[in-house]
Order: sequence, then structure tokens, then C-alpha cells
Amino acid sequence: MSKFRVILTATASRILLAIVLVTPMLAQSRMQSGPAGATGPAFDVSAGYSYLAMQIPGAGQINLSGLDASGGVDLTRRWGAVVDGSYVRGSAVLGTGQNSYVLSALVGPTFYPFGRGRTSLFLRALGGAGLVDSAVPVTGSSNYVHGWVARPSYAVGAGLEQSLPGPFALRVNGDYLRTAFANSARVVQLQNNLRITASIVLRLRQGAILGGH
Repeated sequence: MSKFRVILTATASRILLAIVLVTPMLAQSRMQSGPAGATGPAFDVSAGYSYLAMQIPGAGQINLSGLDASGGVDLTRRWGAVVDGSYVRGSAVLGTGQNSYVLSALVGPTFYPFGRGRTSLFLRALGGAGLVDSAVPVTGSSNYVHGWVARPSYAVGAGLEQSLPGPFALRVNGDYLRTAFANSARVVQLQNNLRITASIVLRLRQGAILGGH
């Protein structure tokens, strides 16, 4: 029995020594390779305030404001995609006493040409559909044309994103938005809009491949 205990103690000592020697190497290997599941796409959602300067050819400019919401995925350090929806509204536009709104749903790629520290610059080009409800005065009379038009729409723009503590970020972007409306002759006409949006971003998952945005 004594001899058996000596053999058992010697074996246990060798196992303990092996564990002591191997554990640091495994830990070092894990630190170098990074945590499992850290690579892959990054996902985020955002919501914020949107301002739209809507140009009505021959009538003037309408200032609208409302909400914007988006969801994004970053596939690499440079490229991603975004789905964006916004609703902006104005009251008593162009002296008609009627309300006006623009509802848009767009999707497209995002490109990150530059990033420094916790700040990154992005460019984007989006396409989809826009619904414009407008009221336009008829020249030389007290009448106006009021109606809505749904047509394909697109936007191109740029913005900045600033990382905040935790999974949050602040995003500010400006877009040239192309939509359509019904003019005073009751004809559908294209229009140019400037849209500025400020949003709070919640990062649901950030992949190691992004390294910093």
C-alpha cells in the first residue's frame, strides 16, 4: 500500500507539473488568436432627428422635420450596407393651410474611406421609393393643388460617426434626396431635396474585422 501511494503521488505530481506548464501556453495562444466568434460582420441600428429642405420648382422651399431610422451591416473595414427609412412633415406649407410630408424607404451600400481614432467618415448611395404629399399654389389665383405622388427615389450623401462609451455612437449625415411631386399643372415633376440627419447608433455586434469604426 505504501509503494502504491508513492507511485500515485509521483504520477499526480507529473500531471500537476504538465498542467502548470501547458496552461500558460494555451492562454497565450488564445490571447493571440482572439476570442471565438469575434470575427464577422458588425450590425447596428439607429434612430434620430431628420430635417428636409424640399424644393418646389416655381413655388419655393418647404422645411420639413421628423424621424429617421436605419439598420446597417458592415461587411469589411471599408464596405457595408444600410436600410434607411424617414418621415418628415410640415404644417400650412406655402401659405395653403395644408400639411405636407415626405416618406422614404431606401437601401444601398456604404463606403468608409477614412477613419481616425473613434471617428470615421462614410459615403453612401441609396435607392428605393419616396411618397410625397404636397400642396402647391396655382399662380394668379387663390387655389392650390394638393395630392400625393409615390415614385422611385434615390439619395447620395456623406456623414461622420463618432464612437461613444459602450455600444453607442453619434452619427450625423447629409444627403441629396431625389423625389417627385405634383406641380400646379397637376403634372408629376422631379424635385431636389437636402436632408440632414442626426442619430444615436446602437451597435448590436461589432466584428473584429472592422477594427475601429
